Amino acid sequence: MPQVVRTDVDNLNAQLVLTIKTEDYAPKFKSELNKYKGKAHMKGFRKGKTPTALIKKMYGKPILVDVINEMVQHEIFNYIKQEEIQTIGQPIPADDQGELDFNVNSLKDMEFRFDLGLAPKFEIQGLDKNSSFDYHKVQISEEFLDKQVEDGRTRVGERAEVSDNIEDNDVINLDMNELDVDALKVDGWAASFSILVKDIADETVKNEVLTKKAGDVIKVNAFQLEKDRDADFVRKHMLGVQENDGDVEIGEMFEATIKAVNRIQPAELNQEFFDKYMGPGKVSSVDEMKAKIKEDYIEHYDKQADALVFKDFNDSLLEKNDLPLPDAFLKRWLKTSEKNVNEADLEEGYEDFAKSLRWSLIRGEMIKKFNLEVSDDEVFEGIKEQVRGMFKQYGMADADELIVLNTANRMAEDKEQMNKVYGEMMNEKVFKAIKEAITINEKGISREDFDELLKSEREKYEAEQAAAQVKSIVNTEEPIEEEDTDEEVAEGVEEW
Repeated sequence: MPQVVRTDVDNLNAQLVLTIKTEDYAPKFKSELNKYKGKAHMKGFRKGKTPTALIKKMYGKPILVDVINEMVQHEIFNYIKQEEIQTIGQPIPADDQGELDFNVNSLKDMEFRFDLGLAPKFEIQGLDKNSSFDYHKVQISEEFLDKQVEDGRTRVGERAEVSDNIEDNDVINLDMNELDVDALKVDGWAASFSILVKDIADETVKNEVLTKKAGDVIKVNAFQLEKDRDADFVRKHMLGVQENDGDVEIGEMFEATIKAVNRIQPAELNQEFFDKYMGPGKVSSVDEMKAKIKEDYIEHYDKQADALVFKDFNDSLLEKNDLPLPDAFLKRWLKTSEKNVNEADLEEGYEDFAKSLRWSLIRGEMIKKFNLEVSDDEVFEGIKEQVRGMFKQYGMADADELIVLNTANRMAEDKEQMNKVYGEMMNEKVFKAIKEAITINEKGISREDFDELLKSEREKYEAEQAAAQVKSIVNTEEPIEEEDTDEEVAEGVEEW
């Protein structure tokens, strides 16, 4: 039987030496040759009658390599699994690997040497009640809730034409006629368009409009009337210049007649409004509406606060658990994993990769420490929640559960999607376990101050990302699949 011998170089590096005797693989090699012979159909020979010597000469080496590949994969992977070796990365061919002879006419014993990177052994520091973190709890003011109710009434209100004084949120319809100095220009340009009063760029003009009503006349510079509009936009979308008008010359000054004033009439505070704005049957009073709005905003801001404090956890645990890594091995492994990575890029990006890997190790230790699990049923329920969220975005909050189930079943066939949801749900459990293990200092904060804090953190993150020339080469957050290990070993054998 093949034999594997482990030699520890130090606490973070080891070598596996796999010896495969000729008698271990010769029967399998012979069997595979016979299988190929039975299927081979070569010119000059009947199917299955091609001489074994010819088959061996033409196809023997790739068949032998496949046989050895399969055996190496099986033996190395099983040894690591049975011995419960906590590795980082995958086994890679050792630098002192001897030359291998795949001579199909003279089978020999073979020895394979693999280097292993070992995960450091450690106990997590900084995960107790002596570790405290500030948690920003956003306070939702009564004034803000009142404004949300009024805004809601405006959004679902009806637009009506008014004849009294103009207000900031009114929309005015203007009939525009080009001026020549102070008089209407003969055969001058004429156009009609609407504008929201509060979007008028010139404060003097806006203030004048607020003193007018429908039927009144003012003088305006059409090209400076609305905020953030260039000349091309004004000519095309406001003055209505078409392509077949060519480069018609149009002056800037116009006489504008306020043809009509439209104002949104806020909806009445009744059940029709509550159903239209909040959803059928969700609330039946202003107090219930404000309570639901407050609940939604708190849920939104709590998620943002969770993200901030989780980052603080992350930074603190990384600082208190500065784990040693088999750096030289990992750099070699990364180079074998990513053929296009050059030495300079690898050195420049390695620290970010190492930081991510350390967090992955800490995360894994916490999963074991707190006995955290995510079942297949939980993952599927997570996918169903994602589906419901997608339907909700498209206005289908009450989508039929059978449609949700069928969509989730299709998504669950995607292994990458399943792993993604698994990772997200495990992260939630890790976060919850951390929060229970340490001390949380809840601190009230206004919406405005919290938004500024988020903005600052986002800018800091974007600056860090911009400064990083090389991103992490390998995603260390996801579990390494068994078949991935086999493929890495196989690639090593093929290189030899």
